[in-house]
Amino acid sequence: MKPELDDLIHRFLDESLDSAGQATLNQLLREDPVAAGRFADIALFHDTLRSGFRSGALPSRHTHATLAGPDRKTSTSLHRKAAVPWLLAMAAAMMVAFIWKPKPTPASGTARIGEVRDQGFAVLSHGVDPVWTDKVPAEGEFLTAGKLELESGLVQIEFLTGVLVVIEGETTIEIVSANEMHLLQGKLRAHVPAPAIGFQIHTPQGTVVDLGTEFALNLNNDSAELHVIDGEVEWHGRSQPEILLTTGKGLLFSENTARAIHANPDLFTDPSKLSRMVTKRQNERFGQWLVHSRALANHPDLLAYFPLESIEPGTRELRVRQGGILPEAIVGAKMVAGRWPGKKALDFSPNGSRVRTYIPGKHTGITYSVWAKIDSLDRQYNALFLTDNYGYGKPHWQLLEDGRLFFSVGIGKGKFHHIFHSPAVWNHSKTEQWLHLVTTYDVATRTCVHYLNGGEISRETAPPEKGVDTLTIGHSQIGNWGLPTRDDPSFAVRNLNGRMDEFAVFKSVLSPQEVKELYENGKP
Repeated sequence: MKPELDDLIHRFLDESLDSAGQATLNQLLREDPVAAGRFADIALFHDTLRSGFRSGALPSRHTHATLAGPDRKTSTSLHRKAAVPWLLAMAAAMMVAFIWKPKPTPASGTARIGEVRDQGFAVLSHGVDPVWTDKVPAEGEFLTAGKLELESGLVQIEFLTGVLVVIEGETTIEIVSANEMHLLQGKLRAHVPAPAIGFQIHTPQGTVVDLGTEFALNLNNDSAELHVIDGEVEWHGRSQPEILLTTGKGLLFSENTARAIHANPDLFTDPSKLSRMVTKRQNERFGQWLVHSRALANHPDLLAYFPLESIEPGTRELRVRQGGILPEAIVGAKMVAGRWPGKKALDFSPNGSRVRTYIPGKHTGITYSVWAKIDSLDRQYNALFLTDNYGYGKPHWQLLEDGRLFFSVGIGKGKFHHIFHSPAVWNHSKTEQWLHLVTTYDVATRTCVHYLNGGEISRETAPPEKGVDTLTIGHSQIGNWGLPTRDDPSFAVRNLNGRMDEFAVFKSVLSPQEVKELYENGKP
């Protein structure tokens, strides 16, 4: 029934359906809810096309030229003529349900609460060795409207409508909206699920309009090719009649000509192949990091090192890969996946989570280094590494609720310390990203430097009266702060809502080059 139903719907929306056909369509819609849903899908697609024509992104519609299947007539006008009253009501209801969205109003007597908002039409989900020109998006980052130039490598972009696009360098694209993009040069393969039918990709030669399919494009200076891997697409040339292509068909086109070819999926990378490549690359990076980690364990200034390369299930002791320090106690925190498959991390989200540790000695400098993946910063202070108390020479390292790094050193009872803030290193758009956070402090110069992903982001020197002679750590906690006492069982809630991987503490101030090397050797 579906081919007949689709043809009836298309002809009705194109104003070419006679009265007998209208009666048949009316009966199908009355008797079959699935048919009514199909009507809504196609009506939405026609509205998407109409929007494209209005904006000038698509040329005026011509009579269909087809490479498969019968001709069908189309019209530039999509206004509905009076037909069967019930059918018109159905069409109006469908279009309103899909296109019109009422403005929400707050419930009576309740205050409006501002919601967290995102900006973007797509997400960069993952890639293999991508090299970008100019703008460099990170994995998990929202992509707004604008141009992206991939010099080499492969990446997968997922539009919020459900469209999945794999692009491979050298490729230049421009995102327009969640339903529309430009391919200016290079190669891509697009999978468009049913809810995203009508997705458009514009090229210098014309526009591809999806009808529920998987297709690929290859544009270079000499030629351009369209390959339909599965389903159907419409090709709207700049000065040609529109062409309907189906599975296995292709088109070699230029400014004024188009020639039929056979589709060749093997010329393009599909999501499954890219996923396998990502896994292989992750395993390689894990192996490279293991070599670096074993070398780092011999660093002469390392006070404590928690690589977390493997932890047995049920283990509540965290072994330190550095001599002279006893195993640390894991409290509450859960073993979870780290930066690579097979790599472990600790999730500090459960209530009370922390790692209890003890680091002896007096020090004239310190460097904290951690890989963190943060779900939210929903406390006023979110602990990274804090000493049990805040006496003279005790350093505290944490994140504020606004995403800034916070470092301070106690200077004695009743005296107000100096706080070293960084610019914001996290917001909710970074929930899928592993961040490398480093902070150094030099006692002699009273200078604190904050780093994000290998780069310095702030440097500040405290006034002389805010300095100390030495730093002492002693009993301390990773990922939380505060212990209950006999008389007062309450304590501050500062556990980090997220996970940590590879935590290191050095008794010296690492140089910017050393921090950069930590990042380069540890980045996923």
